Amino acid sequence: MHRGHNANDLVGSLEELGLSRYEAGAYLTLIRKGSLAASEISYYANLPRTKVYSTLKKLEKKRLSIVSQSKPLICSAIPPEEAFREIVKLYERRSKNMKKIVDRLQRITEEQRPKASEERRYYILDPNSTLEKMKSLIANSKSSVYAILDSWGIQLIIQCKLAMIKAITNGVNIRLLLANQCIGNENLPSLPEDIDLKIGNVTSNMIIIDSNNMVAVDSSNGKAALFASIDIFGLSQLRSFETEWNNALEIRQIVNMRPNIVMKANKLVKILESADIFGQISKNWDEPTSALIKSAQKLGIDIFDTGIDEMLTIIDCALRISCSGGLTHDKINNLMSIRSKVGSESVSRWVLLLATYLKHVGNDPKIIRDFKLNGVEDTIHIKLSKPISTKSNEETDSD
Repeated sequence: MHRGHNANDLVGSLEELGLSRYEAGAYLTLIRKGSLAASEISYYANLPRTKVYSTLKKLEKKRLSIVSQSKPLICSAIPPEEAFREIVKLYERRSKNMKKIVDRLQRITEEQRPKASEERRYYILDPNSTLEKMKSLIANSKSSVYAILDSWGIQLIIQCKLAMIKAITNGVNIRLLLANQCIGNENLPSLPEDIDLKIGNVTSNMIIIDSNNMVAVDSSNGKAALFASIDIFGLSQLRSFETEWNNALEIRQIVNMRPNIVMKANKLVKILESADIFGQISKNWDEPTSALIKSAQKLGIDIFDTGIDEMLTIIDCALRISCSGGLTHDKINNLMSIRSKVGSESVSRWVLLLATYLKHVGNDPKIIRDFKLNGVEDTIHIKLSKPISTKSNEETDSD
């Protein structure tokens, strides 16, 4: 009995770190029993056979286990100290950030409050109370719900889905600004379609309702600080949110793309945004872009071993993430077009990547036109030396 109780506690703790109940049970079984076949994991972890393989794949994706390529599949757990090292560091940073946020808000309160005014307080909520309070505030909101969220915050807000639908029905404007690591999060497609989504360089979990209620959530323990009637410093936080929102990137159009495609696209975005990799783009493609290839390989992307359909989908997704653009393939005219809304320099870098790839697969590219559409969108066209066979746009988007 005592052992079972401890196991349940451990499963609950792992769920707080982002694992599902099945994933937590399977990982604990591997820690206790060592390397096991899928059927053995199903038996010892009391895991439905229909869920075993998908659960093991998710553990491997989260770098918590290693699955052999031979059959039968043998799964081994990565030692906890190694597997959770980065997660522990992340939660430590979140805890420090939470303390800084509360201290900052308290300082603003003290600076703005007249000496004779009534002291305003914030209330600490436990995890269950936090969720119920958020549901109530969102469902009864009158004009706006603005939130900054990380991966943990998305799991929290998704539980408020019915409240958000009610708010949207009442005409409330909901904006969610997500941290960069949320790209490809499996919960994003479940969010109501009428929510505005953007991604930016943010780290905290903060929800502002109607500009006068705010909930700041600590991702390390689920507790929250509730600020009610925050007229003075709430407006300051709202202005800060608006600034971050205006600098963030739209992601609604990539929500339904495959997570592995989105993750690869995001990695390429980071590589191409590195100023030390690229200089001015040249029309001579004979010089290899070794820095780009090596950087991609370090992040697990072997560009030259990627199929043409997947490569075009990754670049299209990356352009949507980085510059609200895209990639189109005109099969009739043997033409590819790269579009960007943030300037020609960004377009040029993606042209270099695509041209390098095309030349490697035996298709000599040629830039034929570079223009700005309606003064807003930069476009570069690439003429192919011969036709290439790809899936239709519908098939690619649905993969």
